[in-house]
Amino acid sequence: MRNNIKNIQYKENIKNKNIAVYFNNALGSPPLELHISAVKDLLSHGNKITAYVCDGEIQSCTANSLHSKSVCIFCKFRAMDAINDVKDKVDVKFIKLNNVSDSVDDRINQSLELGVMSSMASAVKAQSYEQLNDNWKSFHNKMLFSAKQLYNYFKDEIKTSKYDFVFMFNGRFGEVKPVLEATRDSDAGYGLVEVKKSLHEVVFINELIHSIDGNTRRAIKCYEEDEEKAIKNAEIFFGKKAKNEDTGDPVYTKNQESGMLPNAIVDTNKIIVAIYPTTDDEYKFIGKEWDGFVPEDQVEEIEKVANVLDEDKYILVVKMHPNQANTAENVLDRYLNLEKKYKHIVVENPMSKKDTYALMFKSDYVVNFASTIGVEACYAGKVVIQIGDTTFSKMDISYIVDSGTKAGEMIAKGTLEPKSKKGAIIWGNYLATYADTLPSYKRIANGDYTVDGKKVGHSKLLRILQLPAKLRLEMNKPGFEFNMAFLLKGKDIMMNVIKGKWAVK
Repeated sequence: MRNNIKNIQYKENIKNKNIAVYFNNALGSPPLELHISAVKDLLSHGNKITAYVCDGEIQSCTANSLHSKSVCIFCKFRAMDAINDVKDKVDVKFIKLNNVSDSVDDRINQSLELGVMSSMASAVKAQSYEQLNDNWKSFHNKMLFSAKQLYNYFKDEIKTSKYDFVFMFNGRFGEVKPVLEATRDSDAGYGLVEVKKSLHEVVFINELIHSIDGNTRRAIKCYEEDEEKAIKNAEIFFGKKAKNEDTGDPVYTKNQESGMLPNAIVDTNKIIVAIYPTTDDEYKFIGKEWDGFVPEDQVEEIEKVANVLDEDKYILVVKMHPNQANTAENVLDRYLNLEKKYKHIVVENPMSKKDTYALMFKSDYVVNFASTIGVEACYAGKVVIQIGDTTFSKMDISYIVDSGTKAGEMIAKGTLEPKSKKGAIIWGNYLATYADTLPSYKRIANGDYTVDGKKVGHSKLLRILQLPAKLRLEMNKPGFEFNMAFLLKGKDIMMNVIKGKWAVK
């Protein structure tokens, strides 16, 4: 029977099962709305549901690193307010960790450490424990301690209650990775809920959210349902991206000046190689979930490309991702120093006004790590070389290599032709349209979601009471300065409270 559970890949095939739903990150939206919408969907298929809610005993989590009591109270309120709508159909258990052991084996400890560092990376863009300051090392240690307890707690709960599946949000961070690992080690099935491009809900069954195979299968299935429509959807999607229009995710290029190129390539006769790195901390930790290869260091790989290509013949433009603006200072410096080390490298910093798309269209080659720009470049008819894997690796969008040296050698041969646009069309259509529909869930706009037409978990008073803790958390982040940017952020938070809007995650 367990083998049958492990072979299920779509939520529609989960019927009449005993299921636990762990309401992790209930403080955020859309996680809360996804949780309760998944519960309602599972109930409609005859499943028995037990909801697990944190009762404040997780010492540090992604949403509440400081373990502030006001934040814990608000988080619990949100979860219970959402569950209230199905209270007669769902059992509720509050997670109790006081007497739970934190002893785990080395394999699990390494996995949980990865989850905790994913949380740290999300908060402060750190790529290693050593890059954390003393405060954040303390948060890390407490989160890891609770993660070990959570692993043992859920191992016991799954065994005692004989759950067939455990559902949770995302599965990657410090307070949810242990539940995912406990589920796997208990030979039960798991479900991961998330949003894709901030637009559409997805539910991955027995596969990680960033699984290459899982995403590939869904993308192809979505394309084959209506190929003509998929071609049109992709055209609209890539057109919006190039025009800096909303496609669901934040428009990172909106502050760039249309058509503006780096001065060094405006009138050059050299071969232009555009290089697009991605956010280092996310790449390092999300990449561990891919069933493929991810290089350890993007800067090192860029140097390898530069070492192969003749400085008199080529010019390399490293267009840093706008989201890299918040990366650790020493990491940012390593990128900026590439210009000093190599005569044929130009580095555009994360906040550069130079146009990402103008550079792509001007370039002769595009070297990509894990950015969607690689898909867009393929659609634009460019030769794309990808260093390492990403979720779209099996779409035949790019020439995939495992090192910058090989990328440089392929460029130097000068024999590469652009790949077919079909893979880019399949992926563009997937990003724009695919959803594992949860009928109760609806996105109104980023930060604004409903469940069966109603907003859940809203309390202006409780949200206001936890604001000092949120501001204190911001002030604990490395490099904090009490400046205009901080005041503007505080203003945005207050306006969101007044308007009833919430963080995306």
